[in-house]
Amino acid sequence: MGCIIIFAAGGFVEFVEKKRTHIGKIDTAEHKSSGSSRYQVIDSEGKKFDVPDKDILYFIPCPNTPGEASKLYDEFCEAHDDMSLRSIQLAIDMTPDLLVMAWEEAADESEEGSSSNLLTPASFIELVHAHTATALEKYIAWKFLQSEIAHVFFKEIKLHGRVVSFKAKTRKAVEAAKDVFCRTHQVDNEICFV
Repeated sequence: MGCIIIFAAGGFVEFVEKKRTHIGKIDTAEHKSSGSSRYQVIDSEGKKFDVPDKDILYFIPCPNTPGEASKLYDEFCEAHDDMSLRSIQLAIDMTPDLLVMAWEEAADESEEGSSSNLLTPASFIELVHAHTATALEKYIAWKFLQSEIAHVFFKEIKLHGRVVSFKAKTRKAVEAAKDVFCRTHQVDNEICFV
């Protein structure tokens, strides 16, 4: 786990600056001898940001063709701008039943001692929908897995402070989290009846 993640110039990132998240394209990358990196990032309005590695939350490699790259960047910006839980769930066709099914499958693998019991956004889409996730689906799944409702079932796994995967909670932990969630949220929340 001591590896350093270096993001390529041209890639798209979600990053934090002054407690606000932004979307941008990496213009240049500067890798220091200490192992840290800084990135010059330009957002969709042309504003430049000097972003340290620790403030990069999510990275999407840039597609090879300009048309695909432009389309993906526009979709990435649009998805970021509309991050209500409902929008996220609709974008990846996620229901409470599917969330519980994904957790049960991941929890079973974890109990069996599977070495691949960490769930990435790509493996989450594969598990739930049985297809290879697009770059945008991975981002939206990553956002969903960080939602309050997903935290009932999964905990975040971080590498150098960045959320990189998720792990199924134990059945006992889920029951406790679900009880708290259902007491503190709308009584009619679908997850409380699954």
